[in-house]
Amino acid sequence: MEEAQSQRRMRSIERHQFIIDYLKLHKSVDVLFLSNALHVSEVTIRKDLEKLERDKLLIRSHGGAILNEQLFAEPSFLEKEDQLSDEKEAIASEAAKMIKNGMTIALSTGTTISHLTKIIKDRTGLTVVTNALNVANDLMGLSDSTVFLTGGHIRPNTFALIGETAENALDGVYCEYCFIGTNGLSIEHGLTTPSMEEARVVRKLIENSKHVVLLVDHSKFNKVAFYRIVNVDQIHTIITDRSTPAEELDKLRERGINVIVS
Repeated sequence: MEEAQSQRRMRSIERHQFIIDYLKLHKSVDVLFLSNALHVSEVTIRKDLEKLERDKLLIRSHGGAILNEQLFAEPSFLEKEDQLSDEKEAIASEAAKMIKNGMTIALSTGTTISHLTKIIKDRTGLTVVTNALNVANDLMGLSDSTVFLTGGHIRPNTFALIGETAENALDGVYCEYCFIGTNGLSIEHGLTTPSMEEARVVRKLIENSKHVVLLVDHSKFNKVAFYRIVNVDQIHTIITDRSTPAEELDKLRERGINVIVS
């Protein structure tokens, strides 16, 4: 019986992924099409759409659904680079205080991480693990330091290396500190990003690090993107700016997370 339930659950997950993938390409879909394509009843499809709407992945319409495009919208790295630059600089400066000579650290993609790389160029003896092309480029000239860049294919929007090759490159690699960014942060949905593949690589960086530090400005709070990276409980320290609502910071502290306001 447990095996049958597992198979039903897996089929449900596969149907949900098919629906979202289809909507990302076509923007809208109707119940009859999904019923025929997935070989299930229209009642089952309506239940799938109800679940995906509760998860804010789509918006139900008469006879079908449309994509919740806000979850997948993502400005490019260059578009985000100049946004809230003072706040990002302050957050990065606070994070840099944690990085000492000789440490092994992981750095994900993100504009705030990019600010951090510029600040730590005076460090020596670092070992830096990253899946970000721009981070590796910024740190190549570090004195007496090693930069480990994963393989993978390039996600141009964020300069990230993603895919199975990037994930496998992190097997057996462990870091003292991991510094990451995120597109969205909420207590309920955790850290989220528009890219499933990028989320998987960042999750691997997190799992292989002793202490995880999230660098996040106030604009990312209570925002949800398409795919969860990790729950908030897997973050040890959050560094944010002074415009983040105090009640949001209190909720995080109540969960045992160290919160630093820069």
